[in-house]
Amino acid sequence: MKFVRFEHSNNVSYGIVEDEVVSVISNSPIGQDYKETGEKYNLSDVKILAPVPKPGKMLCLALNYGSHLLGADKPTRPEPFYKNNNAIIGPGDPIKLPEDSGLVVCESELIVIIGKKAQSVSEENALNYVFGYTAGNDVSAREWQAGPKADKQWWRAKSSDTFGPTGPFIVTDLDPQNLSIKAWVNGVEGQNCHSSEMIFTAAQAVSFISKYVTLDPGDLIWTGTSGTTPPINAGGDVTVEVEGIGKLTNPVIDA
Repeated sequence: MKFVRFEHSNNVSYGIVEDEVVSVISNSPIGQDYKETGEKYNLSDVKILAPVPKPGKMLCLALNYGSHLLGADKPTRPEPFYKNNNAIIGPGDPIKLPEDSGLVVCESELIVIIGKKAQSVSEENALNYVFGYTAGNDVSAREWQAGPKADKQWWRAKSSDTFGPTGPFIVTDLDPQNLSIKAWVNGVEGQNCHSSEMIFTAAQAVSFISKYVTLDPGDLIWTGTSGTTPPINAGGDVTVEVEGIGKLTNPVIDA
């Protein structure tokens, strides 16, 4: 099933998407029951928003693709870090680059959306706690991660305002280990990988994290990026596409 969070006539709602038509539902479907209201809109007539506007927690996997290690040691366990929810924006919203951010790159990723409380769940049962999946761009300021300007924590490198584009849809019936993931900067392909290349699967990530941090409905787990990440610059745009979910495009501007 495909869900969308959207705005129409100044009202924000969730809906079910089928054949380019949005059937409005009573509330967010994540972790709770809902019903259809009977209202319907053409998908082209609504503004698509970030699917989860204020997740309680976002954890992102570092170094989860062999092609992204770039000389670093292969991790022996998932290596999550936190990303703050102030970074969240939706499709079409501008990524705003701080004046002193230096080199900023795109990181195309599959995002896991937790659907019910998960605490110390097994790898075998982990995906039963997942509501669905969306696409994300883990925008990253590299000079704040490493080098003479680096911070001890990645608080602004990963969590500056607008550094977390997500969307366009939540899709529930996907195999998280069988999806192509691509990115384009200004129309030029910059990333192209497959989720089967993950070092740690979505299920392994959910299980590992839940042993230490209870996961709640609406929490997001970003599953990592691949290869060499392409730089983005003000005046351009960046598109992330996850197979089965769709394309997430954002313009890039100066803050």
